[in-house]
Amino acid sequence: MLRVATDVGGTFTDFVAFDEQTGLLTAAKASTSADIIAGIVECFRKSGTAVAGLDHFVHGSTVAINTVIERKGARTGLLATEGFRHVLDLGRGNIPNSFDLMFETPRPLVAPHLRHGVRERMLSDGTILTALDAGQALAGIKALAANGLESIAICLLHSYANPEHERALKRLVEEFDPKLYVTASSDIIRQYREYERTSTTVLNAYIGPKVGAYLHELAGFLGKEAFRGTSMIMQSNGGTMTIEAARAQPVRMMESGPVGGTMAAAYIGKQLGYDNVVAFDMGGTTAKVSMVKQGEIEVADGYFIGGENVGYPLQLPVVDIIEIGAGGGSIAHLDETGALKIGPQSAGAVPGPVCYGRGGTQPTVTDADLMLGRLNPGYFLGGEIALHPGEAALAIEREIGRPLGLDSLSAARGIVKLADISMAHAVQSMTVQRGYDPRDSVMVAFGGAGPLHAVSVARELGIKTVVVPPFCGIFSAVGMLLADAKDEYVLSHIGTFDAAAAPEIGRLFATLEAEGAPVMMRAGFSADRIVMKRALEMRYIGQEFTLLVDSPERDLTPEAMDGIRRKFNQIYAARYGHAFPELAPEIVSLRLRVYGIFAKPELNLRNDPARLTQGRPRERRPVYFEAAGFVDCAVHRRQELPAGRTFDGPLVIEEHSATTVISPPDSVTADEFGNLVISVGSDS
Repeated sequence: MLRVATDVGGTFTDFVAFDEQTGLLTAAKASTSADIIAGIVECFRKSGTAVAGLDHFVHGSTVAINTVIERKGARTGLLATEGFRHVLDLGRGNIPNSFDLMFETPRPLVAPHLRHGVRERMLSDGTILTALDAGQALAGIKALAANGLESIAICLLHSYANPEHERALKRLVEEFDPKLYVTASSDIIRQYREYERTSTTVLNAYIGPKVGAYLHELAGFLGKEAFRGTSMIMQSNGGTMTIEAARAQPVRMMESGPVGGTMAAAYIGKQLGYDNVVAFDMGGTTAKVSMVKQGEIEVADGYFIGGENVGYPLQLPVVDIIEIGAGGGSIAHLDETGALKIGPQSAGAVPGPVCYGRGGTQPTVTDADLMLGRLNPGYFLGGEIALHPGEAALAIEREIGRPLGLDSLSAARGIVKLADISMAHAVQSMTVQRGYDPRDSVMVAFGGAGPLHAVSVARELGIKTVVVPPFCGIFSAVGMLLADAKDEYVLSHIGTFDAAAAPEIGRLFATLEAEGAPVMMRAGFSADRIVMKRALEMRYIGQEFTLLVDSPERDLTPEAMDGIRRKFNQIYAARYGHAFPELAPEIVSLRLRVYGIFAKPELNLRNDPARLTQGRPRERRPVYFEAAGFVDCAVHRRQELPAGRTFDGPLVIEEHSATTVISPPDSVTADEFGNLVISVGSDS
């Protein structure tokens, strides 16, 4: 069986092919261009893989989230309940940082004149108070369409309890103009919270035409190449869905690329016996941090597109990832006060960093790394891209050094140090600020620039072990090979958690299961390959936020209800340091996760199982280290490191798509699985 995964990032497109019969894993990498499919085609060409021979293809990308961040989505209209069309402007009254005098709420993706209030009213229990006025609604649809709309979002009050009016509106739009892309909130999420639900629906409508077009092109490419296998799209929740489902609900693939890396990090952690893993992914555009706790990937019920707490809320399950604009291609610049900043602007693949020699003029983190001797000018991406240190030095001196009164070397040191501190703060936000000690975890570092900066970031936080897995430069694509198909169904149902509620809970779960199982069967999964898991969102009465508690799969006996209540109190105590077992909790929502199980490959990620070399360095070059200055370093090729032998720093380890830097107080061992296991020392 031949499996292929592709991950389209902002700078590079990653490709991995795994042949289960031979155990051979083949990787390729190409620059990402405006023509997304071109990068995928280039990877197939480089790897020598025939599309017609594939059995399974899975794809992830940053197209959806970049469309929002760059505000390049469709011209979108909104149909809301009369009197509620300005919910996007009202948002939430809380300010994440009350001391930030420059705080601004995000500009809504739908302008006020492109919203129409529909005459109808549904109550929170699903009862119709005011019937839908179809004539008034159709007049509003026509008026909105006259503004050149490409897409329409529909979000009516309490439609999570009864979607009848939304479905009728959707039919009206489709009958009026079949070319309009239409999204109804009840098709995306059946959950209360008016602002977040409206935002999620608008996000789907906003990105739908662009993402749908590229997915259509992807399906066309596969069909043209006589592909006959299973094709899936990576979701933000760690599962996959069909291309058809992704075209209807592209909002579910906002973080489809980075999620694969978290899954692969969890796989490595399990393989090596580590329960707690910090997944550190530094690519060309951003750096991302996520957590694996007790072997389980952290999933959040909500996310902000465009920045934590300040972006557009997405009320869907997403693997909990913190993302900052500190990738290798992130631009170093001086802000209006003259302070040095990194990102969030990125040089991308074209023109790319100044050292690429493709016309870039703004210095980046990669340019600074090159100046410090950390990168090999002749072996970047295996020698496919020749780097130009002189151009990088001139740009850093011109844009950063001279205005700050520094020489180019000092400016480069400042750029790298600031990037490392920014990324360490992101790890701290994911661990310390949530009550977890990062010193109890190992760091798995991947992405094209991850191994280059991971040890410095780990040292800032007291993390003693860093693991750099094989194929670390295309690691997110590797993780996609491990994903199952996954659908999630959420239904708001607020009520006291007691024995009397058990029959109603069981009935509602049965309704969700009757909806979810046929969808997975239509995707090609037989009944014995479908797994359903129930969970309840619970809180104490009077509280705002909830905790997710797993529920038994079938009958809720009194003993099972007591067990759920005890589990809720345990989770609450772990999260907040205390619990109130004497208080009765309440249910807020029911959640059903439906999995379509794929056969999992046993990945042997080792590049070179024999490892018969003596581990002699290829060359030596001076490399800058913060505590020691420039030091003469041995430079090794990763595939030539013998298994089981420990090397003391300083040294540099190069491979096709990444470089690992080992500082003087550190040591590294290539283990039996092909991982680089780094013991992090102290600079003092």
